[in-house]
Amino acid sequence: MSLMVECTWDSLNKAGEELCGDAVIVRSRGTEFMAVLSDGLGSGVKAHILATLTAEIAAGMFESGSKVEDVLQTLVETLPECSVRKLAYATFAVLTVHDGHTAHLVQFDSAPLILMRGQTLVKVPMEERDFNGRTIRQARFTLEENDFMVLVTDGYEHAGLGGVYRLGWGWDNIVLAVQRFLSAGISDTYKLAQSLSHTCLRLYDNRPGDDATVIVMKVRPALRATVLTGPPANRQSDETAVTRFMASEGEKIICGGSTAQMAARVLGEELLVDWVPPGKRQAQSQRPKKGSPPTAELKGVDLVTEGILTLGQAAQLLRAARTIEDLPQDNDASVRLARSLLKADEILLLVGTAINPNQVADIIRGEPMRMVYVRELVEVLSRHGKQVNIEQI
Repeated sequence: MSLMVECTWDSLNKAGEELCGDAVIVRSRGTEFMAVLSDGLGSGVKAHILATLTAEIAAGMFESGSKVEDVLQTLVETLPECSVRKLAYATFAVLTVHDGHTAHLVQFDSAPLILMRGQTLVKVPMEERDFNGRTIRQARFTLEENDFMVLVTDGYEHAGLGGVYRLGWGWDNIVLAVQRFLSAGISDTYKLAQSLSHTCLRLYDNRPGDDATVIVMKVRPALRATVLTGPPANRQSDETAVTRFMASEGEKIICGGSTAQMAARVLGEELLVDWVPPGKRQAQSQRPKKGSPPTAELKGVDLVTEGILTLGQAAQLLRAARTIEDLPQDNDASVRLARSLLKADEILLLVGTAINPNQVADIIRGEPMRMVYVRELVEVLSRHGKQVNIEQI
């Protein structure tokens, strides 16, 4: 069972500022994960530029295998210097994780990583060294399934300053808050990030005195989904395609009426069409609401939808959403498909290459029109950090 790092982050802008002075970069490719958090000096436009440049440079150089000293030297030579404080840097933390187990953390003037195993804080073995008068902290450590990790900028530590907390919320109290939320049953990164963000905002009395960002990460098994769309070009391959589909791990999804009928025939199961959300099946003679393609039920398959229209609508929804929570609350076909794909980490698309003789676009293009929508879906899923593979059948 492969492990991966689930990640959610949230930022609060300093009151009165349109741009956040913190920057976050998260990159996830297969078994490789990287999170970069940078806090630019001050706030507003200058801080935003400093943080963004720092995060981009650090992410790119660490990803290419550069040494810590080289990254710092590049940052010192690249970033503008503050004319008042004579400082030419933004703080940063770079966490890389391989296979969900092997972690490497590099920090420069940033708050320590919070690593929770259950409700217990695990001490990260940091090593310090000096680079041109600046202290760099590094750690290499091993992660376990269900470990939570939290990174924050100093806007979190300063929350409540002079109010609820005389000296600010502070790292130790943030740790206690994380422990409290986990013990209350929070088990995913989105809910933990939102809980911490709402607490931070309340401590600032809804007017943050500094930019404040949190990144929440969790080690968990990778979730898989397989989508079968379109029948094979050769009808004799129908059984092979359906067998391949049913043998796949994780959630199983069929997109396409003809594809669903093929699967039902091969499996010897009845295909039950729903014109309304599951649980409220009505007669097939009834019409669905405009713009909402029908779903169906087939034994052994988690979701059955119409084809290219649903694929296109799902791609549009995914383009506008950052997390599952951003999707509409509707339960129609496109939302259910988008939700399933956004939840999955590894997605296999089994795409039939049969040309529809009744579809003019198929004949003109010389390939199924569904491939246009499949490519669009792959592009947007890749931007969400999903590992997507296509097999043409």
